[in-house]
Amino acid sequence: LSEPMLARRLGVSRAPVREALIELSSRGMVEFDDRGRSRVPSLGHDDLVDILGIRMAIEPLAAALAAARRDAMAIAELERTLDATRAATSAAELAACDSAFHSGIVRAGGSRRLLLCWHVVEHQVDLWLTQMQSSVAAFSERVRDSTAAAHGTMLEAIRAGDAVGAERLARDHLAEWQRILSPAD
Repeated sequence: LSEPMLARRLGVSRAPVREALIELSSRGMVEFDDRGRSRVPSLGHDDLVDILGIRMAIEPLAAALAAARRDAMAIAELERTLDATRAATSAAELAACDSAFHSGIVRAGGSRRLLLCWHVVEHQVDLWLTQMQSSVAAFSERVRDSTAAAHGTMLEAIRAGDAVGAERLARDHLAEWQRILSPAD
């Protein structure tokens, strides 16, 4: 990422570009080398396992809290996101819907501190989804339908106030991704 080129492209001086890159670095979206040059990191398998582990600590708890709260506005937002997931026609749309749904679950939990923890990893999830899209040759209706089904069952548990079920479903959903992403032995 060339600071001078980004500054010209955005019509600003290099200082705000540098500040933005430093902020993106704190979110894991940019890396600096020994010479101060910046780049978007490529996430490897170990990074994905780490991210999923952190998500496994955050999202099931958030789902349980969301079910206990049963906030009507948060549930309505999750429903809209689920509808958009079911209607997705591209990998990019599906990734955006998936990210929005999981963020919505954390927000629906109502814990300010849990949301702060989520924000640390949320951008790296988005980066991973973006990088994953580039390796996926075509949009898969099967993946879309599977994602929508998993999100739908989580939403139903939240709507029903089933905190234990919502937590288990969130954990199972993430565990399935861990299984999918694990290299075959």
